[in-house]
This record gives sequence, structure tokens and C-alpha cells, in this order.
Amino acid sequence: MNIKKYGFTLIELLVVIAIISMLAGQILPSLSTAREKGRQANCINNLHQIGLAIEMYYQDYDDYPTWLSLLCKSDIPGVGTEYLSKKYEIFVCLTDSNRGAKGHGFIPEPAICDIPLEKVQANYPSYEPDDIDIDAYKYRNPSVEKCSYSYEFALTRWKFFESRYPQSIINEVDTNGDGKVSWKEAKIWQSMHGYRGHVPIVRCFWHHFNYKQKVLNLAFGDYNVFVSDIGWEVSSY
Repeated sequence: MNIKKYGFTLIELLVVIAIISMLAGQILPSLSTAREKGRQANCINNLHQIGLAIEMYYQDYDDYPTWLSLLCKSDIPGVGTEYLSKKYEIFVCLTDSNRGAKGHGFIPEPAICDIPLEKVQANYPSYEPDDIDIDAYKYRNPSVEKCSYSYEFALTRWKFFESRYPQSIINEVDTNGDGKVSWKEAKIWQSMHGYRGHVPIVRCFWHHFNYKQKVLNLAFGDYNVFVSDIGWEVSSY
């Protein structure tokens, strides 16, 4: 009595594998995009919370924090505030594969990375902080060692702005009269001279770097989150 054996031939098996591969190739990018949208939503939530904390700080001190890290309480007595939870994860974008250890990642502007100065210098070798930058970094909350976001109201020097505008403008922007322009001074001046006051106070570049998405920006003044290209001045949406 003959017993028939059933099974796949090699050709049939290869066809099935090819079909599965094609389906996987169509599904996986969609899953990746969905995960990135979720990370963007988490990042937007972080920026909203940071915006609320900045406004509370301003209401109490009539000024803006020197660094984002000061919105959290430090392990060092007398350093930092309690406007944000001591869980420093709020400063980390989930799309940032470095988890904030290398700062905001935008190579041309290292002076607004809210991470320890020695880490900024290690990750941005071309950065040479001057005395103004070194002094500004002394005011960070040292307990916060990771931050994925740029803080554009830092007291560090914005050399690109100085190179872009004539001395008459620099004199106008330089409100403390030290002959230099800080990021904070420049951003406040920008908010009063166009852009409908809609300049970024905090930015996240990681969605753009890793997934070619728009940059997320926390707006100065109303603390809304808006998207733009790297050059927010000409591409805000």
C-alpha cells in the first residue's frame, strides 16, 4: 500500500518566503512611522510642560531661567527649583538615540546645550567657549546631565548673531552693555522685531535628524508648540 506524503516543494517554499518578505517590507515602514508619531506626541507633551514651568518661573522671578535644568530641584541644596518633577526624563526626547547625553545635536550651535560644559566640549570638538560661556555654564543645575533640547534663552554668547548684524544693532541688542550678544538678548530682540513675537525658546531637532520630520519648537510668549525646518525664521508653520 502506497502512502502519499504531502509537503512544500522548494519552489513553493521560496514563493511563500518572497510573499512574506514583500508584506513585511510594506508593513514595517508604517509601523516605524507610527512609533515615531508616538515619540513626537511625547516630545510635544514634554515641551508643553516645560513651557508651563518657564512661565511659573517668570511669574515668581520676573525673568527667565538661565537654563532649563534650573526648573528642577538639584541634589545640591539651594540649586534649582521645583517647577518640574525631579524625574529628569522630561528633558529627554525619545527619538534621541543618545537619550540627551550629547545635548541637542545641532552641531553649529553647541553653546545652548543644557548638559555639563565638559560634555559639550567632548561632543562638539570645534566649540571653544569664551569667558561669557564658561560663566553661564556655572549656573546650570549639575544634577541634570542629559537634555535633548536646545535652550535659546541661555546667557551664552551668540557669535553668529554678532557676525550677521551691524554694530548699531548689536548695541541695541546688548542690553547689559558688556559688548557681547547673548542668546537671550538676541531672542528677545527678535521677538520685538518681526516674526509676530513667535520665536522659539526651546527646540527639538531629533525628529528632523533621525526621521526627516519637522523641528519641534516651543514658542516664546504663548508657549505653543509649532513646527519648522532648521531655519525657523523662514519656514514656520
